[in-house]
Amino acid sequence: MGISFHITSVREGTIFNVMQFLSLERVTGNLTIRFGRNIPEVTVYFVAGSVGAAEFGDLKGSDVLDLLLCQEFAIKEVAFAPGRVKDLDEDALVVQAANISGTLLNVSKSVDECESRSLVYGLIPTKDKRAKSTDSLLHLIYEFSKWEDSLERTPPSPNEKQAPLKECMLITRALRKGTLSYQTPMVPLKSLKQLIAILQPLSEKETNNLRGYMRSLLPHPKATHISIERFYAFASAIESIAQRRSDEVGDRARKTIHTLIQHTTKTGDELPSEAKS
Repeated sequence: MGISFHITSVREGTIFNVMQFLSLERVTGNLTIRFGRNIPEVTVYFVAGSVGAAEFGDLKGSDVLDLLLCQEFAIKEVAFAPGRVKDLDEDALVVQAANISGTLLNVSKSVDECESRSLVYGLIPTKDKRAKSTDSLLHLIYEFSKWEDSLERTPPSPNEKQAPLKECMLITRALRKGTLSYQTPMVPLKSLKQLIAILQPLSEKETNNLRGYMRSLLPHPKATHISIERFYAFASAIESIAQRRSDEVGDRARKTIHTLIQHTTKTGDELPSEAKS
């Protein structure tokens, strides 16, 4: 009987390690990656330890690996089931390097160099100007053929953000132009500087705690925005530190937080300002 497993605690690097393990064990079967109960899943097909193909709806082949590494922070479960692999769709075949490590290293480099990643947040619902919506950006990518024509009608700009995947480049262009938006209001991270300034000077412990907490709230390390719901959690931590300083500092922090929330919810249907730069 072949190797099988189900991982429900996915951390950074899990996908890389799992694929390397399956390659070393020369397995044949299906690797399933889940982003959540109501989000379509990714299937990666292994044949004798090699990645034969990968599918995520309209996204096929090596492009799926780019998506997995980019949105690894959104992954909830990983499972592998051994067995005969179905006849592979030619479009879904993965063009490999000499080995799986080389393949993933190349993918990792392209993800790191992606200019569009800062605005690609897989789990957040989207909508366009015609009120067409999806339950998450991952749904949009999964059914990209239904969105491609409308996204391609968004004209490019001189400072176009590039990406390994055409899908991500078009999505980011539409987000920057306002023809596509997240349903959840997004707070620019740079606007948090005024909140942090109120707390100065911060102790080393306070700095490390806030930095670690913010990291846990971000959609991924390259993000330039945070959802309003997660901003509330971070703002609560800021307010707690401010109140310990004095009543006056606590009041200043609360007023600044209130102003940021008002501004974000008021302009929630518009593109966050620095994404236009």
